[in-house]
Amino acid sequence: MSKEKKSILEEQISRRNFLKRSLGTAAGASLLMMPGLRAFGEKGGKKPSGGPIELEFVVWNYALDTIQDNISKFEAEHPNIKVNLTDYTWPTYHDTLVLRFKGKTRTDLIYNGEDWLPEWAAAGWVAPIEDYFPEIKKYKAKTAKYALADMTYKGKLYGLSYYADLITFQFNKKILGDNGIDPPATWDGVLEACQKLKKDTGMNKPFVYEYNQTLPNFLQAFISQVYGRGGDFFDDDLAPIFADSGSEAGKHLQFLQDLNVKYRLMSYSDHESKVNIAMNTGQHALTVMYNYMVAAMNNPASALSGQFDMTLMPGSAHGCLGFAKFYCMTQQAAEDETRREAVWTFIEAFGGGDYRVAKRWAVENGLGFAALPLFDDPDVISAWKTWIDMDKFKEQAKLARNGTQTEWMGMWSEFFRPLLAKGINGDASVAEVFDQGAEKWNEYKQLLTG
Repeated sequence: MSKEKKSILEEQISRRNFLKRSLGTAAGASLLMMPGLRAFGEKGGKKPSGGPIELEFVVWNYALDTIQDNISKFEAEHPNIKVNLTDYTWPTYHDTLVLRFKGKTRTDLIYNGEDWLPEWAAAGWVAPIEDYFPEIKKYKAKTAKYALADMTYKGKLYGLSYYADLITFQFNKKILGDNGIDPPATWDGVLEACQKLKKDTGMNKPFVYEYNQTLPNFLQAFISQVYGRGGDFFDDDLAPIFADSGSEAGKHLQFLQDLNVKYRLMSYSDHESKVNIAMNTGQHALTVMYNYMVAAMNNPASALSGQFDMTLMPGSAHGCLGFAKFYCMTQQAAEDETRREAVWTFIEAFGGGDYRVAKRWAVENGLGFAALPLFDDPDVISAWKTWIDMDKFKEQAKLARNGTQTEWMGMWSEFFRPLLAKGINGDASVAEVFDQGAEKWNEYKQLLTG
């Protein structure tokens, strides 16, 4: 065995043993039941005594000024609670949080994600909040189904949403309109639109793609496109079906590879912010990203503000990936009565109540939301109509599906994303990408369920 292969094997064994220990710890975790508190000055409920109670809140570093301002407003209404904010970059967030958890660094509440919840819950690092504060269940009926599923593990709700969104198909409506092109409804239509733009306008690469194997959304964007085709990745027993002959996932990876390598109609950018800039040069007309990027591209300060829109994901089903990021209580905090009371006060204030925090994110930043009442909120509608057709967004939201989440999804995603990148770039065949991906999926599945 080569030194390189031996090193990789040793790393995998170490990670597997750690996960086994984590799962064993989670199985023996005890649950405590405590009544909850109300949000943002709402009357009633048990308030934390003494103080100030200090909470350690960990997020990724998006719009930190807004987060801190929301915290300041919360602290003014709850002077016996002080919230200390720590942030990490999005690409390093998962691994850094794992290090915090393993090192028992004081952490009370966090931004959690749909792709991390099973792993962190199974390891006993985050707490099923409805076991402590059952009144959280009243928010279930007010939450989009795909988002609710992403915040639930083994039938228990783990938090309330900070942000929920769709990964949608986006385009420059002026460029398409000027060239007599309707928003494409199929992926063959996407290819035809790209070819026509290149032929008629000289646009070299009409389709620009966020291509970065280090980001979880690189895989999520691909999943969303496959959902548009009506495809899936796993069966009801979590067996991988993406490697099956004729799978929609296989068809779509071949499409992306052909668009990039055979037809040379695709351009890369390694971050959504750069895709935004690229689209605003007018040198590209089509992309797939988080939906809030339509708001970013239509920002009044952008060069081509007002020219961008989204349409239903191309394909026979027009589905897409919907997901949620959410406020979550750690097991550390849950084990301390005073801190868990304060954490629930914070989570309900930020993720529930009258949804004022989610509404602020929606109005000021164009961020998506899981709270169904906000779809009909006059202020949200007024703000969103400046950059999107709200009815079209609602139609896409109704067709959205959450992804498959397992305890090993995060590990598998890290393994699979570089393979996916090779497939898109033509450095590996579709069969090679999916055969290796299926083999690794089954290996992790057997490790954690067998």
